[in-house]
Amino acid sequence: MWLVYCSFSFLVWLPGILSAQGTPQVCSAPNLENGYTVPMKASYQQNEKITYACEDGYKPAVEGWWAESTCGNGQWSPLPLCIEKSACIPPTVINEKYEEDSKLWYKNGDKKRITCNEGYDNKDYVATALCERGNWTIVPVCEKSKVACSEPPKIPYAVIINREHQDVFPVNSNVTYQCKDDYVTEEGAKIKSVFCTSGNWTTTPTCIYSPESNKGNTKPPFVPVENCGELPVVEHGLVEESENLALRVSCQRFYKLDGPEKVVCYSSNKWSEVPVCKVNYCAVDTAAYEDVIPDGVKYVVNGEEIKLLCKDIFRLENHRYVRCRNGKATVSECCNRFQIYTRCRA
Repeated sequence: MWLVYCSFSFLVWLPGILSAQGTPQVCSAPNLENGYTVPMKASYQQNEKITYACEDGYKPAVEGWWAESTCGNGQWSPLPLCIEKSACIPPTVINEKYEEDSKLWYKNGDKKRITCNEGYDNKDYVATALCERGNWTIVPVCEKSKVACSEPPKIPYAVIINREHQDVFPVNSNVTYQCKDDYVTEEGAKIKSVFCTSGNWTTTPTCIYSPESNKGNTKPPFVPVENCGELPVVEHGLVEESENLALRVSCQRFYKLDGPEKVVCYSSNKWSEVPVCKVNYCAVDTAAYEDVIPDGVKYVVNGEEIKLLCKDIFRLENHRYVRCRNGKATVSECCNRFQIYTRCRA
């Protein structure tokens, strides 16, 4: 008899437990002072939405004169709320640090201190917003700190292993590069860390092909550059000894580096991959334009813009604007400073 009773009690109790665990809670009608909701019901199901507006002299605690709220697990989000028209909702400040206990609204005359995310500072040292008659009359701006760094440079044959991507890194941040298989840094290591100092990253690594690195070879992968004899020649480039175990290659103006910036001497007394300097400009012959004062051939670096002086028109100084994009030059018509936003864009 006792066993039958216990079984019956368990069957009665079990559905209640399953219901509590698996069925989302309903929401009661919100207690909205100085406002009204549509539709108006005693309770609302999971994910059901309401729309609300406020009486004269009040406004929703969100942008706009009407607002929506959604039922989720017995709670309304965002909470339906009507505030005085002279009050302010929190200002939107890009790169502001999120504060969990931040207020939903502020009275007329209230102030709010804006704290910026790491790597950002308050512009002009303005850190306090002021609510006046329903609007913020002073809204601080969070701008990139002068001592913060932008994203670290991309290195061929390497990835960053200790950080997710972000646009700004606070001062003293560090990121760690790891070379892919068969590649090592100029010191013969697989990883190297760099640091953000005064707005710049310390020297980044170069990952160099070294198949011996994965074969358990105990012999150092690189030897002093003198062991390889004459320095490699890079057309339109400059090769110089930057350290005992590496050469650094840079390109002349109008050319860009294609390949590793550093070259090392393998233990076999052979140079690692030597980069080349590729053309990085557009050429424009001024003689090809009748309205331009002849000035020979002009060269423009990719991504940059120059001006060609046009012949005198109505005693106004006119120019053609030349812009170089992906090795192709585009040239505007002759125009003066009064036409710069209409005809002067190359």
